[in-house]
Amino acid sequence: MAVTFNAITAQWQLFVAQLKTIFTPQKTESEPTDKLSLKAIAQTYTYHGIRGQLKQQPYAIHANRMSPLLGRELALEQINNAIELWRKQQGELSAITAPFGAGLSHFINNIIHSQQGAEPILWLSFYRAPLSTKDAISSLFSCFNIHHEPQSITDAISLINTQPAKIIFIDDMHKLMLRRMGNYQALVTLATILMETRQQHCWIMGCETYVWQRLSSQYQITHFFKTVVHLSYFNQPALKTLLSLHLTDLGITLPAQNAVKTDDNTANTDPLDVELTAIEELSKTLMVISQGHPKLALLVLKRSLESLPIKQLSNLPAKELISVDTQALNHLNEESLFALAEIYIHGGLTVENLSIIFNISIEKSSLTLEFLNRQGLIIPQYCEDDFARHYYQITPALTKIVAMHLVNHNKLFSL
Repeated sequence: MAVTFNAITAQWQLFVAQLKTIFTPQKTESEPTDKLSLKAIAQTYTYHGIRGQLKQQPYAIHANRMSPLLGRELALEQINNAIELWRKQQGELSAITAPFGAGLSHFINNIIHSQQGAEPILWLSFYRAPLSTKDAISSLFSCFNIHHEPQSITDAISLINTQPAKIIFIDDMHKLMLRRMGNYQALVTLATILMETRQQHCWIMGCETYVWQRLSSQYQITHFFKTVVHLSYFNQPALKTLLSLHLTDLGITLPAQNAVKTDDNTANTDPLDVELTAIEELSKTLMVISQGHPKLALLVLKRSLESLPIKQLSNLPAKELISVDTQALNHLNEESLFALAEIYIHGGLTVENLSIIFNISIEKSSLTLEFLNRQGLIIPQYCEDDFARHYYQITPALTKIVAMHLVNHNKLFSL
């Protein structure tokens, strides 16, 4: 009885602690000048009020908004080669893996821009994971605006194969990994349809790196994909180039190159060289702070510049860049870490999803998610009609930091 009582007491104390955290009024204290809290980072993202069914539409290219790939030219070539093989009736499934925040969407955007063939190109996302064969077929049918329900998977494959050829990107395969009854059969159905229609349609799947490793370990998914391209976070040279491309957005203007000769025929230090050296040094420090995460690196630099009325980066010593305060992660208990890991793996979860995965009440699930939200680790997308459908995802700029913390605490596993 003592053990049971202690367990109940511990759960009650956790419950009360979460309530205090959730309902305690937010303080409006300013951030320390040398630290950026997780909550402050989360507050840079817009919160959405209503969630609805995503529309699946052809992607429109905006060539004037394209930015160059940074160190991923070989990966782009690999995918383009796979598309060319498909055009020669040698189609196979392709996949692109990348950790959250590493630029998968930007990479796909460049692929689409490089493919100006006769085939229509679709860029799609799963709104929710299919939980039955019927759901799986319906998800794929929406790619082709097919509305009537087939009698069997064989009929579904035949109908999809009669549709005009398309190049189809689905960039969130990780959303298919929801651990609910029926999900495995839905995955098998989807895989079968993709395999049996790969000659008619060019299927290119995007998947988060840790999810891909789980799929490889549990389902041997690599057996079904001919071309697999692995992206990662930026290295220091790529991060340096990224900073250079965003200087104007940060209010920084590089001086023109102007080497002035003196009477003794020696050159004074070129102001442009001074700024380029500053970018090099800042990128090295930002690499350590952000661990190569592009969004976080730019955010840290932006916040570091906000309180300093400077126009040249050479006036910002690397040692004065603000750092990220990750103490909130260190204070999480096991229950919160497991919840955070599931949110990460799935790319986001609703209150109902989390309650089913952990077999807890809707109310308990809601409190757990709001607790993590209050720490700045996840951001919500609220549903006005039903709180069980509130959707939470990892704060985008923190995905690398969160993933590394979960790996170090054995909540995410790397092959």
